[in-house]
Amino acid sequence: MLPALIAIAYIILQIIGRPTLAPANDAYRYNQAALQFLGASPEQAHRTALKAYCHDKVRREMRSHGLKPENLRDDAAPYPTPGKGFSACMAESADGLKPLSPRYERIFDVRPGFPVLAAPFVAVFGAGSGLLVTSVLFTVAGGLFAYLLLRAVGAPARFALLGQAFFYACPIGWWGGYPLTEGPVLALTMSALLGAWWLFNRRLTAGAILLAGSMVVGTAVKYSTFLLIAGALAAAAMVCLALVAGTRHRGTYFMAALNAAVVLGIGALSMHYNLPGSTETLQDTFTDHFAQPDVAAPWPMLVELNGNYWTHWIQEQVRSPWLVTAVGLGAYGLFRHSRALGWIVLAVGLTGIAAEIAHPVDSQGDRLMLTVWIIAVVGLPLLLHQLIQGRERVPQLPVAGTVSGSRQVSRSAH
Repeated sequence: MLPALIAIAYIILQIIGRPTLAPANDAYRYNQAALQFLGASPEQAHRTALKAYCHDKVRREMRSHGLKPENLRDDAAPYPTPGKGFSACMAESADGLKPLSPRYERIFDVRPGFPVLAAPFVAVFGAGSGLLVTSVLFTVAGGLFAYLLLRAVGAPARFALLGQAFFYACPIGWWGGYPLTEGPVLALTMSALLGAWWLFNRRLTAGAILLAGSMVVGTAVKYSTFLLIAGALAAAAMVCLALVAGTRHRGTYFMAALNAAVVLGIGALSMHYNLPGSTETLQDTFTDHFAQPDVAAPWPMLVELNGNYWTHWIQEQVRSPWLVTAVGLGAYGLFRHSRALGWIVLAVGLTGIAAEIAHPVDSQGDRLMLTVWIIAVVGLPLLLHQLIQGRERVPQLPVAGTVSGSRQVSRSAH
C-alpha cells in the first residue's frame, strides 16, 4: 500500500510540474516513430509530432517571457501571441525538425523500443502527452523495482520505502519526468538488477526470466546502454566467483553466461545491421550532429575533451559534493551489507561514468550519469538501517550514582 502511495505522489508531482518542461528535440523523433507504428504515414507523423513540439515550444516561450522582470514594465513589449508563435514554429520546421542529417535520424531509427512502448499511450493521450505518460509510468516502475530489490536483499519495509522515494527524488526522477528514454532505461536497469540478485540467491527461473526480459527490451530501447550494463553484470559475476565466498553456484555462473551472451548478441546485431557505433557517436559529437564535416581524428579529440570535462566536473563536485558523498556512502553501505550486492550494483552504477567518458558533453552530464545514482538509491537505505540497527544493539549503561548502577559496576569489577 505505501509503495503505491509514494508512486502516486510522484505522478501527482509530475502533473503539477509539467508546465516547466522544455520542448525536447528527441521527443519529436520518438513521437514520429510511435505514430508510424500506429499506422500514420511519414508525412502525417511528421506534422502531428511537430505540432506537439511547437505547442511545447510556444508554451515555454510564453512562460519565459513572464519570468523576466523587465517584461512586466508598462512600456515592455507585449506577450508573444500563441497563434503567431505556433505558426512560425510550424513554418520553420516544415521539412522536419533540425538537425536533418540522415545519419542523425538513423540513431533514432535503430532504437525502436521506446516508440513501441509509447505507441499505446500516444494513441490514448496524443503525441503531446503519450511519451511523457510512458516515461513517467516507467519511472514509477523503476522506483517499485528499487523497493523490491531492497526487500529482496533483506532491508525492512520502511528502509525499502526510503529507497523508492529517493529514486523519485534524485535526478533519476527528474529526468524520468521528461518524454525521453531515461524512464524506461532506468526501470529496466533496476529490474535487471533484481533479476541478477535472484540468480545470486539461486532463484534460477524467476531471475533468468526477469534478467533476460529486461535485457531484451532494454536493448531495443537503447542498445548502447544495455551493452554496457550487460558487460558490467558479467564482470561483476566473474569478480564474485573469484572473490566472494558462497557465490560459486549455478545461479552466478548462469548470470555471467547470460550477460556475456547479451554482449555477444548486441555485438552481432551491430555488425549485421551496421548499427551506429562509437566512431559514429564521436562524429556526431564533434560535428554538431553532422552539421559540419567529419573530423579526421576523433579519438585524440575525445581524450582532450575528457581532460577538459573531468577537470571541470571535479571542480564542480568540490563546490557541491552531494553526488560524490551520496554515492560514496551508498557504496560503503552496499559492501557493508553484502559484498556480492556491492559488486553488482557498483558495476551497473559505474556504467554512467563509462557513458560520460564516451560522451563528455557538459550540457548532458547529469543525464548520462544517471545510473551512478543507483548506488546511492540502494546503498544509502541499507547504510541507514545498519547504523540504526547498530545503535539499538548497544547496551544501555546504568546511570551513575544509583544503587542498581553501583551493583552493576561492582559485578563487572568482579
